Amino acid sequence: MGLSKKTQQRISKIAHRIGGHLVTLIGKSLRLEVRGWNRILHLLNEGQPLVFQFWHGDMFIAWFLTSPLKPAAIVSQAGDGDIASAVLGGLDFVTFRGSSTRGGRAAYSGMLRFLKKQNIQVSAFASDGPRGPRRVMKSGTYVTAQHLDGYIIPTATVSKWALRGKGWDRFAIPLPFSFAVASFGSPIKVDQKLKGSAFEDALCKASEFCKTHQEELERSFL
Repeated sequence: MGLSKKTQQRISKIAHRIGGHLVTLIGKSLRLEVRGWNRILHLLNEGQPLVFQFWHGDMFIAWFLTSPLKPAAIVSQAGDGDIASAVLGGLDFVTFRGSSTRGGRAAYSGMLRFLKKQNIQVSAFASDGPRGPRRVMKSGTYVTAQHLDGYIIPTATVSKWALRGKGWDRFAIPLPFSFAVASFGSPIKVDQKLKGSAFEDALCKASEFCKTHQEELERSFL
């Protein structure tokens, strides 16, 4: 989000108290059009594992919409991860703290063990987080879908009126009562057997598909 450490700490304290409630209040105020949700319901009814793909800067509305499913998510142990963890906890996400430099392997293993015990296996990833590059999917989203033999759900959101941060992700907070759209794209069924260059090719294609999904939605607002 591009915030100083001191600012992150202050916001984190507030987020622990009201973060989830604030996201819910803003979300409920939006004049929100949701596209593609029937796809999600169909897969859930079939008992298919779902991995929601969010872009780091555009996940505020996605948090609100997916929170009733109580997704599992990995959140960084430091910096704005404290803010995200506080907000997601208030939205009934099941969070596991870890990053590529500290605790990431244990957090990921813990999340997978948790999901495999659930009747409904739903997780969510900020696919380009925590440091970018912006809208370039990292491997965790795809690998999780492979482990669960599930689907990646491309998720795009846009709000007509929003505040955007100046950090690498340009994090967007929609303004209350704004017109907004959330689009859940065609689910991507992953191949569990892919490795090496074949895996990298599939990851690149999935990343480009999800990026195009977000950008096309944004262009529709121009």
